[in-house]
Amino acid sequence: MRWLSRWVWVALLLSAVAACQASDDLEPGPAPAEGEISMGGSALGGNAETTVLGRAVLESEDISQDPAWVAHEVHLAEGETVEHSHEFAFVYAKEGPHRLIVDADSQALEPGFGAEVAAGATHRHEGAEGGSVFWEVRLAPPGSVLPGELDDVRLIFESQVEGEIPPRPLAVFVYVLVPSGGRTSVHTHPGPELIYTISGTIEYENKLIGAKVMGPGEFEGIPPAVPVQKRNTFEQDAEFLSWFLVDGAQPFASPARFPAPEIEGENLALLENGASVVGVSSNYQDRPKDSAFGANNSLDGDPTTEWSSNGDGDEAWIEIELPEVTQIKTIGFWTRTMGDSAQVFSFQVVTDRDEIYGPFELGDAEAVYYFDTDFTAQRLRFEAVDTSGGNTGAIEI
Repeated sequence: MRWLSRWVWVALLLSAVAACQASDDLEPGPAPAEGEISMGGSALGGNAETTVLGRAVLESEDISQDPAWVAHEVHLAEGETVEHSHEFAFVYAKEGPHRLIVDADSQALEPGFGAEVAAGATHRHEGAEGGSVFWEVRLAPPGSVLPGELDDVRLIFESQVEGEIPPRPLAVFVYVLVPSGGRTSVHTHPGPELIYTISGTIEYENKLIGAKVMGPGEFEGIPPAVPVQKRNTFEQDAEFLSWFLVDGAQPFASPARFPAPEIEGENLALLENGASVVGVSSNYQDRPKDSAFGANNSLDGDPTTEWSSNGDGDEAWIEIELPEVTQIKTIGFWTRTMGDSAQVFSFQVVTDRDEIYGPFELGDAEAVYYFDTDFTAQRLRFEAVDTSGGNTGAIEI
């Protein structure tokens, strides 16, 4: 488990949750050179691995009116060819080697690789040894068909019309691997994004729709400047493809936060409201719970004080007792951070009835993360599940 040097704030409240505005004080990185992408292989932050498969700067004449991402899958037998021209597109070699010839330029694409094709450029696809399967993902009007004499072709997906496209956008096509237990950062893009899951399962969240589970073949799009994160809480690694139309003068991905929910109700996890710490894995330097970094700091309502364990890392836990048996509607958790250590990425809650809830995923250490619940308990034990090790602990409960 990874606990941050700014502590975990856990809020137990009888509450209803409503949206409020996200913070906007996170600084973006420097602007990249034209046609380039900032942040390289860590472009989406977190521990996701990002590989750029294609990119191109588009002029206004390269973009059709009311464009969408329209993807078709084509099967070519060995030696079979198809020649055509159409709107701007990205090619993705899905199965078997594939040869793409644009003018005099010939590319051999191995499975998993991609390339861009300019609008109106006549190009030829060739099935290599054993045949090949490829996708052509065009920026084209919805409902449009892939031109050419194609015997084996099918529609894979069609996005909604891409709105709010910046002038002279940088079109970007990426492959992303999110390992089991991994996540991207919470970030925004300076243009619309479309994501398509190709393997595994992810928990996808954006500011507009909240969180949803996405498996292979599912896709989702967002307009510019919408906070988004992809998390893999499952056993299998997950892979997805994304297509972007971004402002090339802006950083490709900038750090962001999800809106903090507005909580209505009483925070029961406060010392002044009768809550108490009845157990803890440890306190910093084995001091009492009412010391400078003792566990009581997690219940004092003051985000400038903290509970720190004595290097418990993934084994950190704290147990609190409420004044009475209570129906818990919301829990909130704010993790501390010390930079490279002491950050909690996920936690679970164990009640005095031995019921286990979670794990609950934390996007970062910049704010409280709230989670809707519905259970009854008086004692609750908060256990770290995934941290960066070190002196894990909590800001507030």
